[in-house]
Amino acid sequence: MTSATQDEKRKRAASFPAEGGLAAGSTAVPGPLAVQWDSVFDRMCYMVTSADLAVRNARRYRKLMDEIIAATGCSEEEILAHGNKVRAVLFFAQDRLTKQGALNHLVGKEKFEFRLPPVSPVF
Repeated sequence: MTSATQDEKRKRAASFPAEGGLAAGSTAVPGPLAVQWDSVFDRMCYMVTSADLAVRNARRYRKLMDEIIAATGCSEEEILAHGNKVRAVLFFAQDRLTKQGALNHLVGKEKFEFRLPPVSPVF
């Protein structure tokens, strides 16, 4: 692909439409983090790469994937790669916060509020 096409995809991803209230508020993810998303695109890619979503709920997977593809022009592989990158960023953020002791005060189902700035696209 040309760099102009990739640049266009990045612009479309950055301006991903916030529909269905996906942009507002924080979201609890598995583990001790309640993520405050700065990017709807990152959140959607995170959601679509949920473990076994394609198998457990194929209809929801297809709906999310088609929505992202239509809005950005990205391929399914690019979306999955970006979602996995977002998951890696969250994993390492949680690891860093654990090592710093920031999560030690959490009790029961408490979550640590974590703001995730936009993750650089992999495409």
